[in-house]
Amino acid sequence: MTIPRQIGPETGPRTALPDYGRSTATVERMVSDLRRGADGRDAPAATVRALFPAAATRDTLLRAVAAAVLLGGALVAVVVIVLLVLGLDDGRSPGVALLISMLALGGIALILLLLGIRFGAVALGTARSRVEISEEGLHVVGGLRSRRVAWSDILAIESRVVHPVHWLTAALRLHDGTRVVMPAFDRHIWHWTQPSGQDIRALRTELHRRERAARPTF
Repeated sequence: MTIPRQIGPETGPRTALPDYGRSTATVERMVSDLRRGADGRDAPAATVRALFPAAATRDTLLRAVAAAVLLGGALVAVVVIVLLVLGLDDGRSPGVALLISMLALGGIALILLLLGIRFGAVALGTARSRVEISEEGLHVVGGLRSRRVAWSDILAIESRVVHPVHWLTAALRLHDGTRVVMPAFDRHIWHWTQPSGQDIRALRTELHRRERAARPTF
């Protein structure tokens, strides 16, 4: 059973539902609907649409599990170091081989700790992150903080930004030279070679449209 998008024709064409295809419900349509409702009337000024990570639940779970494993590995390394120290006879200093082993374990524990903290922060960001779209601009929500950015402040939308925590992600480049990272677009390492998604391209299209509209005409 299909639901008709038009009612009529005896009463004239009237839209029954917004024309969202299975693969074309992009930001372009979302932003256009901010200006005009499905019935042709202006949408309320407070209307806000949001973009979320493509698979937020799965990614949050994977990153949380990775954080737990890495932090557990760091704890195990620290416990081994403590046991090695406690195993020394009173008054004896560790030998060169034991000292090198302890330093190696300490380095491994530090690396695992940093990676665990990183995955934990990204898991929290995946669970909370979103990009809210409104007529005034974008509201970028991350794991620990959020920021509102006006359309006029955005110089470009970058899809391949390397970040020490988010690794490969997307960001807003502002006119003052700063960047606002959008954790909702964090990418897994196996997606790094793929082109930017349709949401990023549609955001760029909307930004360019607004820039053209803001230019003075002579």
